[in-house]
Amino acid sequence: MMNTSCFSSLYSHPNKYLEDHLSGSAHLIEKFSDESSTNLLDDKLISRLTKVIALCHDLGKSTRYFQDYLSADDSEKKNMKSMKETHHSLISAVIAFFVIKEEINKHAAYNDVKTLLPFIAYIVIKKHHGNLNDVVTEASLDDSDIDTMKSQLQSIDEEKFSILSDNLVKAGLDVKLDKNTINHYIENIKNELRNVKRYIRRINEKSDLSYYILINYIFSLLIDSDKSEVVIGRNFSRSYVELPSDLVDKYKSQMSYKENKINSLREDAYREVNSSEINFDDRILSINLPTGLGKTLASISFALRLREKLYKTFNKNYRIIYSLPFLSIIEQNFQEFEKILKGNNINTSTNVLLKHHHLSEMKYTDDDTEFDTDSSKIMIEGWNSEIIVTTFIQLFHTLLSNKNKSLRKFHRIANSIIILDEIQSIPFYYWKLVKEILQAVAFKLNSYVIFVTATQPMIFGNDEIRQLTDKRKYFNQMDRVVIKPVLDRNIHLSELVDMFDLKDGRSYLFILNTIASAKQFYELLKQKLPDEEIVYMSTHIVPFERLERIELIKSKKVKYAVTTQLVEAGVDIDFDVVVRDIAPLDSINQSAGRCNRNWQKSGEVYVVSLIDENDKKYSSRIYDKVMINITEKILSQYDEIGEKDFLNIIDRYYTAISENLSSDAAINILNAVYKLKYDSDDGTPSISKFKLIDDGYYKVDAYIEYNDEAIELWQRYLELKNVKNLFKRRNIFNEFKADFYKYVISIPEKTENMPADVEGFKYVNSDSINEYYDKETGFITKGVLSIW
Repeated sequence: MMNTSCFSSLYSHPNKYLEDHLSGSAHLIEKFSDESSTNLLDDKLISRLTKVIALCHDLGKSTRYFQDYLSADDSEKKNMKSMKETHHSLISAVIAFFVIKEEINKHAAYNDVKTLLPFIAYIVIKKHHGNLNDVVTEASLDDSDIDTMKSQLQSIDEEKFSILSDNLVKAGLDVKLDKNTINHYIENIKNELRNVKRYIRRINEKSDLSYYILINYIFSLLIDSDKSEVVIGRNFSRSYVELPSDLVDKYKSQMSYKENKINSLREDAYREVNSSEINFDDRILSINLPTGLGKTLASISFALRLREKLYKTFNKNYRIIYSLPFLSIIEQNFQEFEKILKGNNINTSTNVLLKHHHLSEMKYTDDDTEFDTDSSKIMIEGWNSEIIVTTFIQLFHTLLSNKNKSLRKFHRIANSIIILDEIQSIPFYYWKLVKEILQAVAFKLNSYVIFVTATQPMIFGNDEIRQLTDKRKYFNQMDRVVIKPVLDRNIHLSELVDMFDLKDGRSYLFILNTIASAKQFYELLKQKLPDEEIVYMSTHIVPFERLERIELIKSKKVKYAVTTQLVEAGVDIDFDVVVRDIAPLDSINQSAGRCNRNWQKSGEVYVVSLIDENDKKYSSRIYDKVMINITEKILSQYDEIGEKDFLNIIDRYYTAISENLSSDAAINILNAVYKLKYDSDDGTPSISKFKLIDDGYYKVDAYIEYNDEAIELWQRYLELKNVKNLFKRRNIFNEFKADFYKYVISIPEKTENMPADVEGFKYVNSDSINEYYDKETGFITKGVLSIW
């Protein structure tokens, strides 16, 4: 921090000098930039450019308009905020454009990007408090914008600005700025942007993601350093935490395993993965093994070995990002990491191991400190950790987004080892889009991608991905499960309940396609087995209770369960018989992974085609018809399919999918990425339209006062109304948000028995819970087609 007696008396935030914030942000952006290496531009050039961007990004706050705004009371601020002259980003962006242009002119080697880099500086500063837009749109200014900036410039106190400028030169800015210089910038910016627009149109003709990655990377560095400096300060630091490559080996040595075939195969697969030679040029890798063969431990161990070798070779700290498709399986994988670290006496504080999704608890700790809520939020949402366990939503909406909040952590993906568990959950229509973005991340941001799956989709060709296991060797030895298609006719739920001898001593799992059919079948099964305990699960059960029921299933205390697809991927449960309503073949294969998982006996998976009372297939409500037809065509050729043949039929399925299905929507988004069209005002395709999961129907969040804890949490939520300050209110809520959402479910928007609106939620209080919520089957929907 500078000597306060030399400060300009201009402020960036209440009680923070402007030059202190700018130099602090520059200090952090340089640190963040130096943490990683990319193949975008020379790393030293990126470090220098981003430092200059940080030193310029809030210069517009030096106007009298903004300084008056800072000192105004709340009612005045509301009025002043709508004034164009109060806004600071545009004039800051114009200054940065010309300062960066002068910097680039010093580097003869960068003639090909001389036009683009000043414009990137302009974009990221102009939008650093908002979301990115179509870059072509950003390359235009109205005369009114010029007039506003001139009015802002005229309002600046020359003496104070001169002191500010001197301080920025001391902080590393090569240009001594004054009002005459800035006036020249303002008068020339429209001509400069016209040249930029011509250049961008030439870029738009190329199928190259380099520009997209570069803009996101620099934008991410700026907004992360800006927010981090304000909340945590310039002394923000992250040091390398050594995680030895043999952590999993040592953890496994503490465990006792039965000597049987499944454990023998698990150990063979683990050894094969971890004896694989590491070649730094192999950026896309795969661990393709049957379900239950220990892919999680094998992938973690390989990632740690790769991380250690990269650090020793390049002296760069690679973080591990472990990403999964569903929130429901985040916890068990996070706990696996915890066990490994604790088993090696390594502190599992958040700076080492971080769990991040939209319901994450906002508590961040390192070895010495527990951060307050504001600081924790900054640290967690910025992925400041060695290992991040997160969802596909968080990861892919960071890679493909126009949103400020999502893109803030984009630069953390540089120098990372990304493990994608259950990659088959990516919708087929996004394969090409995902392939292009993952390749760009791997080769432009010096990262590695590891697919972990039992059913590897054809996102990459065999020559584009390195297999870490001989998958056929393991599939050919598997004999735990037989799939038995029963697709010669469609059947009703009333027929399904009588298809099996449910008293034969075996355990049964029924996986149905819709919540409505699952509820109906559960009631039929209860009538059939009045003395047996039956577990029911769907997303209409509050998460608190779902977790309780999963633990009950794991304890082997129940023999019968009826669920929707939420148990399909990654949930470690085991039944003797699985009955699955027809679904895409990769989903059926995942369901088979819940059958005879540990090879105790012989498992059977029955695939049936269920129809409702109107003889309409339940599968037609949620799955693409072509995918179901391909699945039925393949399965109908067999009376039964042994597990060793799963790999071949899955390959046939994915080949057929690739040949028969395409998606204009995904291609449109990819083209928007090429054209840097982050958003659009006219509804045309843009990056902002990307949505990894299509919900299928409109839903609203309902809070259920399910128990005493839920009642107490709701009261805490209501008390937030008394906190007038919005940011303080959010911080208080973040302290109990994770517990609060254990009692929130999503319900159909058009159900006839809609609960009342209370403070942003449909609210079901404990007194009226029986009208809306059944303790066994969850929310009671009326007059609506209910799907998962």
